[in-house]
Amino acid sequence: MISQLKEQIKKQLDRMNNPSFLQFAIFFAAFVVPVLALYIRDASMNADSFDYLWKGRAPYFLFLWLLVLEAALGWKKLKTEQTLVWTKKTVLVAVTLILPTIYAVGLNFGLYDGIVELGKAVGVPVEQYGEWYLTHSWPFSFEYVLFALLFVTSIWLMYKKQGLKLFAVSSFFIGGVGIFYMIDTFYPYGTFTVLQAFVPVTVSGAVLILNILGYGTRTFSGGGDGLGLTVTGANSSYSAIVSWSCAGSHSLFLYSFMIMLFLRGTSISRTRKIIYVLVGAAGTFFVNILRIVAILLAGVNSGASLAATFHEFYGEFFFIAWMFIYLSIIFLVETRVINKKDGKEEPIEKHSDESQFG
Repeated sequence: MISQLKEQIKKQLDRMNNPSFLQFAIFFAAFVVPVLALYIRDASMNADSFDYLWKGRAPYFLFLWLLVLEAALGWKKLKTEQTLVWTKKTVLVAVTLILPTIYAVGLNFGLYDGIVELGKAVGVPVEQYGEWYLTHSWPFSFEYVLFALLFVTSIWLMYKKQGLKLFAVSSFFIGGVGIFYMIDTFYPYGTFTVLQAFVPVTVSGAVLILNILGYGTRTFSGGGDGLGLTVTGANSSYSAIVSWSCAGSHSLFLYSFMIMLFLRGTSISRTRKIIYVLVGAAGTFFVNILRIVAILLAGVNSGASLAATFHEFYGEFFFIAWMFIYLSIIFLVETRVINKKDGKEEPIEKHSDESQFG
């Protein structure tokens, strides 16, 4: 028993001495440390940015999760790459990896004020939409875009083209969050008309469900903010405006990366992948409608305070629960139905050398 334990410890130590493992550990730590520093800063300031998926830092947890999963799925390929840590590019790699931490620490020493001043210079629409877009929305947007650029640069320096393929999902995820935040910073509410097309469909779905539940509903124009909806109950009413950021586009964005990561490298046929993606997208959009309905019901029955809390935090659990259920359904269908029908014993076979979705 003791000899077996010693052998296991020896194997783990040998693995940790592997240059590829150490390289990835440093690479991963370069983004864990600044997230931890930002979390500590939040705690010291009694802030709550890590509570929110929209205009908050909760997406960092999803990003790190995606990063670990992609590394696990592509580890065999990752180990074949030549390490760059001890070459002439050492200084450049080290500087790129340390910059996220310098940024996180620098926020406590005047960097935040500099970012706000930069926001004024680039024309954040403060006069039209309020100071919040300069002091909150813009810094978050800037932060995600900066982290995305540093992340992609680090991958390129350390793993070259193969690394960009292996970490495509996490790269697009953090970059996409930054782009969505930046769009909403400069074109908030309904001013970004392309994504605003989701709003009428979402509101119509919410109206249908609320009417079935026996509530009175009335839509109204929210002007540039979006489309408004008033819900009337037995003793009270509640009104809210739905803009593109709440209408399902953000949930579909997160869904697209999770489903790509889940299906990438599996033996599932291309046809079934397309079906799973389309069905999941429709389900994601419907679940977001249910989230809007739940917020409105909270408002009409318990007041605006609970509706705001539900909107900012608890409503996101609709999407998380849906993704867990839907991915579990796909897994069960493939392992219990498809593979059994085809006489296969392997559940959703993984091929670590396949990095492209499809």
